[in-house]
Amino acid sequence: MRLKARTMNLHFLILLFISLNVSAFTDAEERWLNAIDETDTIEKNEAKLKFIKPPLNKNTLYSINTLTISQKSIDDGWVDLHQCYRYLDKLPEVDITYYYRSIKNLRLISKKNIQSAILNKQSITLKNIKHNAEICISAEVRIFYQNPDLSFSLVNGPYHRRFLDGFYPYHVTLHISYPEGLLSFVSSKPKQQEGFSIVRKSNELLIDTYFEGILNTEIKFVLLK
Repeated sequence: MRLKARTMNLHFLILLFISLNVSAFTDAEERWLNAIDETDTIEKNEAKLKFIKPPLNKNTLYSINTLTISQKSIDDGWVDLHQCYRYLDKLPEVDITYYYRSIKNLRLISKKNIQSAILNKQSITLKNIKHNAEICISAEVRIFYQNPDLSFSLVNGPYHRRFLDGFYPYHVTLHISYPEGLLSFVSSKPKQQEGFSIVRKSNELLIDTYFEGILNTEIKFVLLK
């Protein structure tokens, strides 16, 4: 997803890179998938990533993402997404564009301290953004796919907040729920560390991270039956 301020050379770029269950693809989509190595993308961007302690300024741009993996997701790769942004910068106009390869049912759920939000296919135009602004959306995205070893991966990224040639602190949470008794969490890229915490429950993961640079994530699961 890309947030672009029209009035100055400033943007926050969050491209969610999609890979899916190959069995659900057309021939053209399979050729596209086979030409791309998501793991390689993640490893290359790790060189541009630095996890940080929570900054003293708590009004850091904050992306809150709730991802719901269902039984249907295992079959077709579609995942429910609910996403909110807090502490948006005060600007006259900003475009939010979603670059998911597969997205549907994009809806505006709520907004706060934003004069207007206009939805157009895979983008939202925000006008007259005031202090302490927030916006929430929902959508369905195909970001869950099966690996050659029959495990499954939820892959997204890169997330980054950039101004000119520098990166600025960014706060992202991923709240991931999955069918209890069907899937089991195996591993994550990046691994848990200071600045990238993972809280695990029976059928939920909560990832909370502060970072500068470019972040890609891959959350791996296995089928229990």
